[in-house]
Amino acid sequence: MNKHLMSALAVAGLATFGASVDASADSYTVKGGDTLSSIAAAHGTTVSALASANNMSQDGMIYQGEDIQVNGEAIASAPVDATTYTVKSGDTLAKIAQSHNTTVDKLAALNNLANPEMIYVGEVLQLQGEVQVQATAPVQQAPVEQAAPVQQQATAPVQQQATAPVQQQATAPVQQQAAPVQQAAAPKATSTASASGSTYDQFIANGGTAAMWNTIVMPESEGNPNAVSPNGYRGLGQTKEGWGTGSVQQQTKGMVNYANSRYGSVSNAVSFRQANGWW
Repeated sequence: MNKHLMSALAVAGLATFGASVDASADSYTVKGGDTLSSIAAAHGTTVSALASANNMSQDGMIYQGEDIQVNGEAIASAPVDATTYTVKSGDTLAKIAQSHNTTVDKLAALNNLANPEMIYVGEVLQLQGEVQVQATAPVQQAPVEQAAPVQQQATAPVQQQATAPVQQQATAPVQQQAAPVQQAAAPKATSTASASGSTYDQFIANGGTAAMWNTIVMPESEGNPNAVSPNGYRGLGQTKEGWGTGSVQQQTKGMVNYANSRYGSVSNAVSFRQANGWW
């Protein structure tokens, strides 16, 4: 899916904004074609005020079906002094950090997040605590300092007594036995299905292909059917369409139907993703 094109259309407000609104309402549900500026104008407020009330930047993305505060104080999704927070659809780490008076770096460190850009719906994040950063230094130094006297006492007798007989007796049989060990390991190296687990198996069983998995699913979501990007793209194929949520079976069939309807075939969709970096 062309994420860059969809973002540009949403910011520019190129879709129609046809429904009338209640300018005195406290909240508003985003509809297709809405922009932050059009909502502000319809409710007699400013983009800056809407962004502040909803903990978002003035050029931030809004999504169809999202409820935003348009009049009065914003209602926080969790207390600012809470110790944990459960990720919801549309959340980003930056938005959660801003709502709880902390930083993205601290949240990433507290929750051991290798990739702060990737959080999942239902994931429970730690909001408070101390980050330990200096505990390993003395532990690393202690064994290094004690190793020297042990090496000085043991090196000489071991080399004199063991070197010659070990080389004469062990070299030939070890080399003779190595070949079958290498031959037995080769089939394991060629197996890739087990690395992806049951999600991969379900994907293949419901019409997906290995090429689609490797070229589209893994770069888009790392094979996680619950993945949510900072811009609100969801599921194995990272989309805002309805097939971006639900079971692996539903998402797989949705991706296959999308590939066939948009590109004519799954193989054409794979080729387009390889050439352009999005689909």
